[in-house]
Order: sequence, then structure tokens, then C-alpha cells
Amino acid sequence: MNAGPCRHGYARSDMQSDGTFLRIARRVVTLAAAASAWGMAHGAWAAASCTDTALNATPPPRALVMAAVARREHAAFGEQTMDAEGRLVRSGSAEAEANPGFARGPAPWQRVMGYWQAVDPGNDRLPSLVRFGALRPADRRLLGQALNQATSARLQGLGVGPDEGLRSDEYLALRAAIDRVAVIDTPWSAAFISWLAREAGLGPDEFVFSEAHADYAGAAMRARRDERAGTPTRYAMRACDVARTPPRMGDLICQTRASSAGLDTFAALDPILSERRTGGPGLPMHCDVVVAVDATGFDTVGGNVLQSVTSRRLDFAPGTRLLDPSYRADGCTPGTAGCLDRHMSRQPWTLLLQWR
Repeated sequence: MNAGPCRHGYARSDMQSDGTFLRIARRVVTLAAAASAWGMAHGAWAAASCTDTALNATPPPRALVMAAVARREHAAFGEQTMDAEGRLVRSGSAEAEANPGFARGPAPWQRVMGYWQAVDPGNDRLPSLVRFGALRPADRRLLGQALNQATSARLQGLGVGPDEGLRSDEYLALRAAIDRVAVIDTPWSAAFISWLAREAGLGPDEFVFSEAHADYAGAAMRARRDERAGTPTRYAMRACDVARTPPRMGDLICQTRASSAGLDTFAALDPILSERRTGGPGLPMHCDVVVAVDATGFDTVGGNVLQSVTSRRLDFAPGTRLLDPSYRADGCTPGTAGCLDRHMSRQPWTLLLQWR
């Protein structure tokens, strides 16, 4: 699988500006990388707080690239959207679908396979399990090897008759079916964020590319601690308390999905993520990227949300630039005065991973 086609296979409406966007993105990334190198060389990594940096209205250039690429993927999936009350108001393409009639380029499931390539390029860290109703799933790699052994070209080379073995079209159909099932069965939201980070030009010393949100969130938490201790770090993001930090374009807003374990506040997560090693014990999380901010709220895009790349609207608390407490599971009691029912967007939102 090659992540390249996923980079360029957008819906027709986006293709007209594709060349211009990529030229701008490459220039932005080059300038940002140069600025980063200058800062390290000149000791420019001064300690900063989440609040101090949030007062700067202009996000870093690569944050804008990440947000723009997320919006394009959202368009390529048919622009599935949730409103500010957490209700699905527009349905898009699901992860397992073939191409919609209006689209060119890779099908949704092929795009997801491209996201997986960003996790660990060259090491086949693609979805590995195919579930078919049995107690134990099958291994996608072994199934692929079996298909390779069953092609008509190979079998005829062993002396088998010309009517034996899989024709090329049969082989491709079975291979695609195996990959599509693996995509459906494996959560890919963190792979999507990792792909966005690579598209924005981040390197392995700046972001932890992983199939687990907790890995790069933990690195951001450690970067926050390093900053506060005056220790240099090249990591691109710091972890902030979402209840106290205004979002900017390109930031990541994260929920923990761990309310039952008490890990639904920044204070509770801080020691856990700071000490957790990359690839350590599982910690269920999900993150969206902020793609737009205005006076009343912000829009995010996340992968594997309702089986698609989905946008959601999140409102600010009145008179502030902070997430309205009604979105948090512990923020207010639905049905009481001033507490809106946010439906599917009512989650334990805990972290804002802010670009440094």
C-alpha cells in the first residue's frame, strides 16, 4: 500500500486548487523547519504556558497545513457533519465503501489504508486482523500469502493446468475484500492523526506516530513538563487543560473514554501520561484536529468517527473562548437550566494538544 495516492485523490471540487495548495504547503513546511532549526541552534525554546501561547492569534504554519489537509479529507469522505448539539446533520461515506459516484481517486477504505502507512512507513504496520465471526481472527498477512500462492501464474509455473488457480481479477477482488474487512475491524482514528502530522511535515523527533492516541498525547504531556522545567524539547505540541485553554487551528482536542477509571480530568491524566512509555498499557482515547475557530466556537475533524472522517461543531461557553462545560460528561446535568443536551458530542473532553 502506498500513502501517495491518498495524498492526491480528492473529490473533484478540491482538485482544481490541489496544485496551488501543495506548493504553498511545501513552502510553509520548509520555512517552518528552518525556523525550528534556528530556534534550537539559538536556544529559543523558552518556557511558555498554555495560556500565554493561546493569546497569540496566529497558529504555527504547519498547524495550518494540518488543518487544511484534514478539511480536504473530510471533503473526500463526503463531508459527514455533526452540529453543535452533537447530532448527525449530514451523512458521508463510510470507511468500507467503494468510491461514491462523484469522486475520483482512492475509495474510502483505500484512503484509510494510506493513513495506516503513516504510523510506521516501510514496516507494514497496516491493520493486521480479519474478523469473521470466529473466536480468533485471521491474520491479514497470512491470508495475503495464501492468495499469492494460489494465483494462476504461479500454479501454472509449477505444472498445473491452465484452468487452475486465481485469475488476476479474482486475485485483486479477494485481496481488496481482505483489506476492506481489516479496515472495518481496526480502529484508525490515531492512524488518521499520524497521517495528518506527516502531511504537515512533522518528523519523528517532533511527533510520536502511533496507532494509539495515548502515545502522542503522552509525549505532549512530557513536553509540557520539560518546558516548565526549562528543558529543551523538539516536540511540536504541549498538553493543556481543555477547560482552561482556548483552541487554535491545528490543535488537537482529545477525550479519554476513561470516565469509569477516573481519568476524565487533566489533573488525573497528567501523572499517568507523563510516566507512560510509548507503546505502553492501553489507554482508550480519541482526538480531533481543530480546523476553524470563530467568536462563538470551533470546528473539528476526526477520523473513524461514525465510521467516517467527520466534522463536528463545538461551542464556546458564553462570553469566553473556552469549550462550553455542557460538552463534558462532568460539566453539567442535562435537562437543568443552562445545560444543553450535546448528544454524541457529550464526551470526557480533557486535553488540548497545543502547537508550541
